[in-house]
Parts: sequence; structure tokens; C-alpha cells
Amino acid sequence: MEKNTDIITDIRGFNRFYTNILGLLDRHILESGYSLTEARVLFEIFKTEDCTANTLCHQLNIDASYMSRIIKKFEKNGLIQKIASRSDNRSNIINLTDYGMDEFHKLNDRSEQQIREMIAPLDENARNEIHKAMNTIKKYLTTSGNELMIRNYKSEDVDYIITRQLTLYAVERNFTSDIWTKYLKDGVNQLIEHFDPTRDCIYILEYQGTRSGCAAITHIDDDTAQFRYFFLEPEMRGLGAGRKLLDMALKFCREHHYKKVFLWTVSAQTAARRLYQSRGFEITDTHETDDWGAPVLEERWDLEL
Repeated sequence: MEKNTDIITDIRGFNRFYTNILGLLDRHILESGYSLTEARVLFEIFKTEDCTANTLCHQLNIDASYMSRIIKKFEKNGLIQKIASRSDNRSNIINLTDYGMDEFHKLNDRSEQQIREMIAPLDENARNEIHKAMNTIKKYLTTSGNELMIRNYKSEDVDYIITRQLTLYAVERNFTSDIWTKYLKDGVNQLIEHFDPTRDCIYILEYQGTRSGCAAITHIDDDTAQFRYFFLEPEMRGLGAGRKLLDMALKFCREHHYKKVFLWTVSAQTAARRLYQSRGFEITDTHETDDWGAPVLEERWDLEL
């Protein structure tokens, strides 16, 4: 008998169990008035820059005629608006309207709340065990050496760096203020405008050819660098990709003879904070602010090289 039989049986059993869990979560979305597919499309429009109908069909593996009906429904209900593409006059860029953004956030909040309720009876150790197990599954079943790569940025990456951070911080940290938006946009644009390849770097993470994260080093003076614009797409977290980005950035700092590197983060970024601590960073300053749209404790972390 094949030695993997028990493993295969248990994986199939887990698949049935997890499908039932997803069914409970999906039912919560159905109660909102949107089908599961419509909710997925709404989410992809929210997260995808320069989103088109063809992009949605490819990302979600949905038939073009079915996608067309969903897009028409969204447009009729005021969820989306179409803007002619500047690069291809045969296609339209699809963006969420203000009403569409509100509907997305309602769906997102409903899903998060149900997961909170699902894990609420568990103690911290149990929640951490589940988190660790899920990351282990992702690590061994979704990545391979030739699918994950880190490259230097290109000019066409700038919009991605800005847009995805605005999106992720809005969803995950409720950073939505005009002050935050201006701070992020101005900071990235200034880095690009004054970019010096002998002192600065921007690394883009790709998974299966799709941009999936970023990290940057910008010079403050001859001895000091700042680690900035560090983010990962949610599906890439827990796979070691963040560690690789940070290590490449620190290697750049050492090769270019910086004596110190620092970063700013918020106390809620627990996974990132553990990573910084593992590389020798230490907290040197903290202060509270609500400038970004939600109250947070900001932290400065420094590392002597």
C-alpha cells in the first residue's frame, strides 16, 4: 500500500472540514444581498490597480459573459464607474464609486466580525497555533523557488507602491485621512524624484509574475538610512517573503556603508515588529497620533550596523 495513503486521506478530510467552515463564512456574505461571486469581484476591483473586465476574468477565472453581467449590474447600482484606458482605447478602467467603497467596507467588516466571533472562544495560544498552521500550509503548498522573486523597481511600479499601501492601510488599520494620503503620496514621489541608486533602493516582490510587496531604503545622510514602504499582499504573509525583503534591504545598507538604519511603524503591526526585533532593531521613540484616521501608537526602531 502506498505510504502516503493516510496523509492523502487526512488532507481530503481536512478539505471537507474547511469547506464547511468557509460555507459558514460565505453565508454571512450572502446575507448582505450579494452573491459570493459578486463579493469576490467587488474585492478584486478594490484591490486591483488599472482594473479591467479582462483582468477580473483572469484573476477570478470567471467566464467573460458572466463577468459582463456582473459589471453591468454594478454599474447600474452605482457601485462602479468606467474610465477610458489611456493605454488601450478598447478597454475601460473600472473603479469603485464612493458608494461602492462603502459597500466594500461593509462586506469587509462583516467578514472580519464573523471571524472574530469564530475565534473568540479560543485562548491566545490556540489562536496562535491556528495562525501558525495556516501559514505552514501556505508555505509548503503555494510557493517554490522559481515563483517567488525580488527585483529592483521600475517606473511603472510607482502607482502600485502608492495605491496598494493606501488600500491595505485603509482596510487593515483604518488609515483614511487626507493627512495620511498626502504623507504617503508625497513621500513616495519624493523618493522617486531624488532617487540615487548608490544610496537608495526599492525592491518589488513578485509571486508567479504578480507584484506582491515592496520595501525601500532611502538615505537621510551619509551615515543614516531609513527603511520605508514595507508591505506584503495578505496572501504572501507568513511565507518568509517579508524576511527576505528586509534582509535584502539591510544587505544594501551594509554594502553602501551606512552606520545606522531606522524605521517607523505602529504598535498594531505585530508580525512586522517581531521581524524587526529578530534582526536587532530596538525601539527608541514612541508617540500617539490620530493624524492617519485612527488612533495609533507610532514607534521608531533603530539598528546600528
